[in-house]
Amino acid sequence: MAPTYVLVHGSGSNARAWSTTQQEMALRGHRTIAVDLPGRAAGFSAAYHLQDLETFAAEPSALAGVTAAETIGHVADVVRQVREHGPVILVGHSFGGLVITGVGNVIPDLLDRIVYIAGQCPVESAPGEYPTRPEWAGSDLLPATAPIIVGNPMKLGFIRLNWRGADRTSLAALRNAVSAELTEQEFLQAISGSQPDEVLWQNDPEWDHRADRDTWGRIPHTFIRLTNDRAMPLAAQDLYISEADRLTPDNPFEVHSIKSSHAGFFRYPREIVDILTGTS
Repeated sequence: MAPTYVLVHGSGSNARAWSTTQQEMALRGHRTIAVDLPGRAAGFSAAYHLQDLETFAAEPSALAGVTAAETIGHVADVVRQVREHGPVILVGHSFGGLVITGVGNVIPDLLDRIVYIAGQCPVESAPGEYPTRPEWAGSDLLPATAPIIVGNPMKLGFIRLNWRGADRTSLAALRNAVSAELTEQEFLQAISGSQPDEVLWQNDPEWDHRADRDTWGRIPHTFIRLTNDRAMPLAAQDLYISEADRLTPDNPFEVHSIKSSHAGFFRYPREIVDILTGTS
């Protein structure tokens, strides 16, 4: 029976990020569903759209109270529903890796494979500790996003980025960090739908985000390395792989590599789809 691919987006994103990937997979006869993580349905406020920065900075966020358990439970419920129609392959990009790891811990028997696309897969440390490691030292992401951060995330309880307020210098830095192979026009189109707000629960004390050997470790898993990634350096991706392989030496990652930036594959998804459809 043909599988359903459940696609989980990364930080500052939403289900629409997968639209080109889904089109390519549909053309090849594959069934997919892209999930909007909790809080994304609120969309953009008028203040953000109009760049009323004083109002925008003071607005509450639909993501402020969203917990790891709620997010992981939401995706697990989607998996339970599509499982009624056959096998399920769960795919997560970047921050979405934390989510699919949690889902793998919770419902391992409902997943036929779990796929990380430069996704976070914490094993030996809490998620928030990895960016402090030497393997992350070459990341251009935090310096690029610093100029567009609104407020203090620790005080707000969520992360808020003013994508629309980036000047030309900031846009160039963001493009370099996230999608360097895109033209400026392509990058502007790509970030036009970026979510301003993001949850701040990477170190949620109520949830252990690390992969569990006895649950997650039973699921066949794939890691797609993005070799031109300047947001999550290749060394950081390889760290997740090596830690996971130590956890489950009898069930190591199936590893693939493609020449892509952190998000460039969304616009040019054929290589990703080649790999995904090969996992079925």
